[in-house]
Amino acid sequence: MKALIICQFAITSKNMITKIIKYTEEFKSGIEVECASVSEISELPFENYDIVLLAPQIRNYLSAVSEKCNELDIPVDVIDVVAYGLQDAKKVVSQIENRMNTINS
Repeated sequence: MKALIICQFAITSKNMITKIIKYTEEFKSGIEVECASVSEISELPFENYDIVLLAPQIRNYLSAVSEKCNELDIPVDVIDVVAYGLQDAKKVVSQIENRMNTINS
């Protein structure tokens, strides 16, 4: 499964992504994570991802990203603000898995 995390400048989320990658490798979750900046939304190849997550500080872009992803049947969600603030990779991975399980069931 391939996830994309979009944040303001792809800096803050870089720390989160590093933690998520370590977590997914350690627990062999099979989730591959990439990061992009909100300024790249118009150019992003959303079709390459299974799920897209927005950092809490850019939740106002939810409708714009959802519009692009809905036609591709790609779920879009905002990362739980507490998990993001605490840089809790386990919670974010659980959020990804739960969202994908909901869609696949």
